[in-house]
Amino acid sequence: MRRVEMVVAGTAPGPARESLEAFLPRVDLVARSVRAQCLRAQEVAPSSSAMLVPGGPDGEHPEVHRRLTRTATACAQVAEAAAMVRVSGEADPDLLAAVERAVVKAEELALLR
Repeated sequence: MRRVEMVVAGTAPGPARESLEAFLPRVDLVARSVRAQCLRAQEVAPSSSAMLVPGGPDGEHPEVHRRLTRTATACAQVAEAAAMVRVSGEADPDLLAAVERAVVKAEELALLR
């Protein structure tokens, strides 16, 4: 979420910034959900390193790895779309819709929808 927060922090005060700030709690929930899923998988089938997504001895959690990777991509798309809003300096409905789509996708992948 840091990347999105940085984009929002660099956005001038006004409607564009307010619109972007509304997405931050949702992206934070995505990050918390993914972390919790990884911790649960780690308890069930520990990985050999804290930096590895738990897979289990027989690859029991390949869906966690896939979902984590796809969720990270969706979060990067949120940051990219938010940067486009920042660059435009306006609360452009089309650009904000792109942010919304990316947030919704991340929420779905994080099992929040």
